[in-house]
Amino acid sequence: MKTLRFWIISLICFTMFGIIFSTLTSSYFVTKESLIENSLEQNRVYSMKLAQMSDEAFSYMQNNLEARKSDVVKNMDNPAMITSILEQLNISGKNFNSLSVINNQGVVIATTPNLGIVGNVITSSGVNEAIARKEAFISKPYYAQTGRLLILVTTPLFGDRGDYLGMLNGTVYLEEGNFLHNILAEHYSEDGSYVFVVDTDGTLIYHPDKVRIGQSVETNLVVQKLMQEKSGALQLDNTQGKNFLAGYTYIEKSDWGVVSQTPFSSAVKPLTGIMFTIFTISLPLILIIIVIAFYVSTKLASPLRKLAIYTMRGKDDHELSFDIPTWYFEAKQLTETIDNYRKKQEETVDIMKALSVTDSLTGLKNRRYADYLLDELVNNNIAFSLIMIDIDHFKKVNDEFGHLAGDQVLHFVSKSLKNICSDQEECIRLGGEEFIIILPKKVIQEAYILGERLRKTVEDSLPPIHKKITISLGVGEYKPGENINEIMHRVDLALYEAKSNGRNITIMAT
Repeated sequence: MKTLRFWIISLICFTMFGIIFSTLTSSYFVTKESLIENSLEQNRVYSMKLAQMSDEAFSYMQNNLEARKSDVVKNMDNPAMITSILEQLNISGKNFNSLSVINNQGVVIATTPNLGIVGNVITSSGVNEAIARKEAFISKPYYAQTGRLLILVTTPLFGDRGDYLGMLNGTVYLEEGNFLHNILAEHYSEDGSYVFVVDTDGTLIYHPDKVRIGQSVETNLVVQKLMQEKSGALQLDNTQGKNFLAGYTYIEKSDWGVVSQTPFSSAVKPLTGIMFTIFTISLPLILIIIVIAFYVSTKLASPLRKLAIYTMRGKDDHELSFDIPTWYFEAKQLTETIDNYRKKQEETVDIMKALSVTDSLTGLKNRRYADYLLDELVNNNIAFSLIMIDIDHFKKVNDEFGHLAGDQVLHFVSKSLKNICSDQEECIRLGGEEFIIILPKKVIQEAYILGERLRKTVEDSLPPIHKKITISLGVGEYKPGENINEIMHRVDLALYEAKSNGRNITIMAT
């Protein structure tokens, strides 16, 4: 027959393993949901960033055409001069694959490079639409008479009397190297994630698999959202039946949509490692509790065991001579044991919380903590400044020295941040080679000075790869009434300006 100690140990062990099981189960689902939400948010933000870059590129292209159209109008009767203008525009623009001037009859006056179509009448859909509309616009993808799949960026040409003379065009070859490839070619993550672009009809304008460019994917749920001019993030099965977590952004300038998506399996891949870590941390606690349970159960059962053994020997009641602890004493011991167990569980939860807001590679706080801190500052209307940092040419470091060296560079930059920042300033790694510093109750001038100190420190230090690296910085100050996305966007634009102006500089956001 089983002893009282056995049943007490069994009850404690059953309860303990039940708690561990429920903790692991709840942790599993909460962590899984968190990973999914984090991946959706990352892809949403990434697609938005790429959309902004694409939008800015189109504005730059159209501005270049607008800037030179007056010169073209003055030389409509001089094809050689127009060709020279186009060549200069091609050198300064860099985003076009070719440039051309076509008169109001569809006749090609000049092109660069020489496509062999000067003097020909162009009847392609893009040119016909431009002649009919007589306004600046970006065409839908179409096949030109040269056989290329392209889009047309065009601006109309008018004479002094307002008569329509023709158009100045820039083309982007979708199936060849173009500015879209430069912006979108490599996803920030290397877990099977990728980016694609569709037009307003759901036709692929850019895709890593060039064979798919020009195909219709209008049945894709994300593409349908973009065709409705919406932006956001969702989980879906793509047209090939694969499950993805996608972020999508509509580009108003071109009526296009950018989609950044991650395979569902890649997004939740860290889940196994996280659960194993939780179990590993809990295992010593399990063993400790088993030892404690054995000891406590022995102490609790000892009086009854002595009484049972004594009665089995046939002794009279008056010969009982051992002391039996009171129920109050036993209740006190049991309460203390449960309280100790609770405290240890809370310590374990605190450890898990700390891990959830810490970047495992650099030891800095992660994006989740940044979101929490920024919410606290904005909700409590606390003034603060923000420094956004990006390691210049980080991809070249990975390509030249390998990803282990890239990790060492990230450690080096993280250490530089820690050494320069005070305890009141939070250093955070957003992901990849991007970092931010949050400076509560600091104005933009103080943030700029700190950013310059950091930039010069990194520039003057020798990193583990024994090759100098630099960083670009954007600095901004929170304005009352501004939301988090707005200040992040302003500072991100300042960072983008710093990188566009040659890198290794600090730019203050306007």
